[in-house]
Amino acid sequence: MKLRKKVLLLIGLVWAGFLIITYVASHFFLIHNFLSLENDRANRDLDRVYQALDQNSYSLYTYTADWSHWTDAYQFMLGKNPHFVDNNFKMPAFINSNINLITYWDKNGKLIAGKAINTKTQKYTHYPKGLEQYIYPGSPLVKLHHDLRGYILTANGIMMIASTTVTDGNKSKPPIGMTVFGRLLSPLILQNINRTVSVNSALFLPEQIAKNSTLTKAFNAALNQDNAHIIISPDDQNTLHGYSIIKDINGKPIGMLQTTTARILYMSGLKMISYYLFCFIALGISFSLLMLWLLRTLVIKRLESLDRTVQEIGQKNALSQRVEEIGNDEISSLSKQINRMMGVIEIAQEKLENRVKERTQELQKSNIQLQKEIVERKSIEKDLTTHKEHLVQLAHYDSLTSLPNRIFFNEMLAKILGHAGRKKIKLALLYIDLDRFKTINDALGHSTGDLVLKEIANRFVKALRTGDVLARLNGDEFIVLLNDIEHPKIASMVAEKILEICARPLQINDHQFVLSASVGICTYPEDGTSLESLVKNADMAMYKAKRAGGNAFHYYTKEMDLEARERIKLEAALRNAISEREFVLYYQPKLQLSSGKITGVEALIRWDHPLLGLVSPSTFIPLAEETGLILQIGEWVIREACQANKAWQREGYQPISVAVNLSAKQFRHQNIAQMISDILSETQLEPQYLELEITETAIMDNIDLAIEKLTALRNMGVKITIDDFGTGYTSIGYLKQFPVSVIKIDQSFIKGLPTNHNDTSITTAVIALAHSLNIQVVAEGVETPEQLQFLADHDCDMVQGYYLSQPLSKSNIVLQFIKTAVEKQIIEY
Repeated sequence: MKLRKKVLLLIGLVWAGFLIITYVASHFFLIHNFLSLENDRANRDLDRVYQALDQNSYSLYTYTADWSHWTDAYQFMLGKNPHFVDNNFKMPAFINSNINLITYWDKNGKLIAGKAINTKTQKYTHYPKGLEQYIYPGSPLVKLHHDLRGYILTANGIMMIASTTVTDGNKSKPPIGMTVFGRLLSPLILQNINRTVSVNSALFLPEQIAKNSTLTKAFNAALNQDNAHIIISPDDQNTLHGYSIIKDINGKPIGMLQTTTARILYMSGLKMISYYLFCFIALGISFSLLMLWLLRTLVIKRLESLDRTVQEIGQKNALSQRVEEIGNDEISSLSKQINRMMGVIEIAQEKLENRVKERTQELQKSNIQLQKEIVERKSIEKDLTTHKEHLVQLAHYDSLTSLPNRIFFNEMLAKILGHAGRKKIKLALLYIDLDRFKTINDALGHSTGDLVLKEIANRFVKALRTGDVLARLNGDEFIVLLNDIEHPKIASMVAEKILEICARPLQINDHQFVLSASVGICTYPEDGTSLESLVKNADMAMYKAKRAGGNAFHYYTKEMDLEARERIKLEAALRNAISEREFVLYYQPKLQLSSGKITGVEALIRWDHPLLGLVSPSTFIPLAEETGLILQIGEWVIREACQANKAWQREGYQPISVAVNLSAKQFRHQNIAQMISDILSETQLEPQYLELEITETAIMDNIDLAIEKLTALRNMGVKITIDDFGTGYTSIGYLKQFPVSVIKIDQSFIKGLPTNHNDTSITTAVIALAHSLNIQVVAEGVETPEQLQFLADHDCDMVQGYYLSQPLSKSNIVLQFIKTAVEKQIIEY
């Protein structure tokens, strides 16, 4: 076959094949991807609506918990607060929180008090029919020690329900009953959810589903899904419907959510693919015709001429004849090479014999050189082997402790897991993190810290069995693999041994250390079957032990995954709260006992979440500490408190001091003095009206640096208060060095006054000690007149607590205390 025909045939075949592949790929893969993206989008819409419902349910649970842990409610349940219902079961309480049902039950499951309202008409009503199927003596909702939230089906529709145990405000007394709150899943709530998540959704009850065959089909299909979700495409190809089953607290289906998503991606994809194929075919045909013309003109004609000339030379054996050389391209170069080769052939015969002799000599020399190269190569290979062994050592073992590193440990664990799966044996992972090890590096340097790590690693090795594996992951983190254990409790015995090893005194140079550790435990196959899941779960359990105070071990539980996910959600919401300005300050007054007047307030941060309502600081402050967000939040609190105090002064009120809590991380990591100076300059508040409360732990972490920072603040005129005094480890010697104006006695000592002998002794001793050092004393947590009288009798300077007032908003603190602070004495004693 001629070259020209071959080229034509090849171009045709390539083009046809490429066109077929493009068509198949576009219709089967691109369309499939568009469908997948469309379904993913519909699933996300459905999940967002469901998550918004869950957040609404969680806000109801939080609100229920607040009412359950209210001291007034606890007193009412004890029969000591008969006006509790009249004072609190008011229409605004239901309307403002969108609550349709409030009930209190005693520990025997008997209804003590309750009311139900219709939030739409704003009238009280009877309990909705169907409620008795869920709330009755002995039901899970009123069962003591079992907090619960979920959904129930009533005659008025689906109701969110939450129940929590009733305890005192400090949760220190045993539960005496249950609180059950309900919130109807009304169209208004659903509209708010649709507006929040930007999704069009609807709710159908069982009777509506039964009357509609399409809804019935979707309901049955969703029940067969593991997650009770299903995406259905209608016949018109324009929209997708997503359905999700809502189940009551007993797991029974009571309704179904529907989301509607436009099929924009799918329709756009079809148009795009059609346009692309049309353009591709037109462009391909044009390009093929152009290529054929160029190949014919520039290549094929010249190759045919060259072929004819070469055949003629071969047939006539005319070595002196030359081919035609035209142009300056590859074909021209080929012609020149042919002519040059023909000239070489003419003289090649004469030089052949001489070349054979020369080649023989060259081969002899090459053999000698080859032997030298072989010797050199073996030497190089030996050096490479040595370097390779060294690199393997560096890649698999920790250079400080000579223990396996993370990479090598993961390789060993993967192999052991395969063996354990085949042999059906049990394993355990212990994730170890030394508590507060960073203080050793900061105080004595990394060289001392390295010696400590090396010694503690040697101790761990001696405590383990031969078949167990110990590795250093990084820094002060170690991991232990217990191989072939009979029972998971063996892991706890090893963990106790590790904690005991850390507690033994350790002498490095002239320093003696007593360490502690946090240990997380997970077992195979109960807690995971893969390398990643086991290490992750052990790490999660270790952090659980560390958050509990350290020097302990903790087994992994499945609830930790839920906590971790909730923690991630809360962290995201917390970051959003900073930018969305969701934080507010409440103020609790301080009473000066000598004058009976309010001389100061403490600023307390609250998080006004748009869905959850007021979130307790005990929930989000620890998370802010861990993530570092406390630095931004703390600076905002100081600025906001200073602005509020300056505003009160401008309004003509008697000047008072405002106290702000400084976190340990904020005190350690920020230039506090400069930041305070900038804020005071910005707000124009005089320094003597700002008081900073710092815990003992924060200032004792690095005493010299703490004294330097506190002195700088004191020189500015700012007051310094040691918060929660008596719970830390401040010594009297250091207390004399600190430039402190006030110490605040922790409420744990005030609680026992005046009946507890230990609390009275400690309180009077702290007051006497402070006064001897010319330091004022504030008692926090005062809740009874007896406590107030005791503190007044023993010369305490100021008091603060719920007996005086709970924390109030900016406007209420002005109305109730600051506005009247000049004219009236707040409390007589």
